[in-house]
Amino acid sequence: MINRSLICAMDDGIITAYIYDLLVHPNYHNLGIGKELVERMQEKYKEYLRIVLVAYNEGIGFYEACGFEKADAASLMFITLLWT
Repeated sequence: MINRSLICAMDDGIITAYIYDLLVHPNYHNLGIGKELVERMQEKYKEYLRIVLVAYNEGIGFYEACGFEKADAASLMFITLLWT
């Protein structure tokens, strides 16, 4: 089932890893696949000081269940032509 999903991250080599994509085919939601992929990234980057991601509002609960915390002292900023 893992081949019905994707997770992508980039890092600076020592301090910060940034997860920028987590995709699971809708037919495979709620099977633990997304959580497994996030856990694999947490293991890969366990020596880093910070793992960062941007979550849409409807995904915040999922990421909080994976151990992420919503930042109070930070704001999302971007320049884009893409609006989703």
